[in-house]
Amino acid sequence: MLGAQDLAFVRRTVVYAHATPSPRRVSEADAPARFTDDTYRDRLPPAGPRRWAAEMRRGSTRVMASATRPKPKSSMPLPPWAFEDAKVVQAIRSLDADHQHWLRYAYADSREWCDEQGVTVALWRRFEPTLGGAREKTRTACKGLAHLAAQCHKSRKNSGQVLHEPARLQELLKISRANWDKHWGPRWHAMHRILNELDREALTALWRVTE
Repeated sequence: MLGAQDLAFVRRTVVYAHATPSPRRVSEADAPARFTDDTYRDRLPPAGPRRWAAEMRRGSTRVMASATRPKPKSSMPLPPWAFEDAKVVQAIRSLDADHQHWLRYAYADSREWCDEQGVTVALWRRFEPTLGGAREKTRTACKGLAHLAAQCHKSRKNSGQVLHEPARLQELLKISRANWDKHWGPRWHAMHRILNELDREALTALWRVTE
């Protein structure tokens, strides 16, 4: 079983493989390069008598020019680690669907609805059996709570911030504090435990196929 440091390493690997942009030098812009000596003050005299400073300014030449051709771009458009990142992305595609959805949604900053929906469906599939004979109204509310739990757990894993506070959830569910403490709070925490297990499973599965 992977330890906390190993899980953090795999987690960072997924983030870097998807979110790190390729380095691009400013000189590689498509616009023609512009040259100016504004930042070079060695041509100008230091502070001194006004007449002496004026004479020195007249003897100085300020050069401004533009290149007639754009500078050539780098012969290596990809960073050295691009191929390793591609292997990680490919390895994620070989995992189970639930693991793929979670890794892309949580750490690859995926904007695809199928990933966010896939995480919510995976959570609900694991959480629903714990409801037993709950009423349909309760099940419907729990489905919405599962979506919020997925969003909140993603925020916890990446920034440590709680996206949805209990007070706000009580307002959305239109329940009292006592009802939250007795029924809905334990359900909310159970969803986070399930997501934490899903996170560990996905990271462990990725580590096994990439080691």
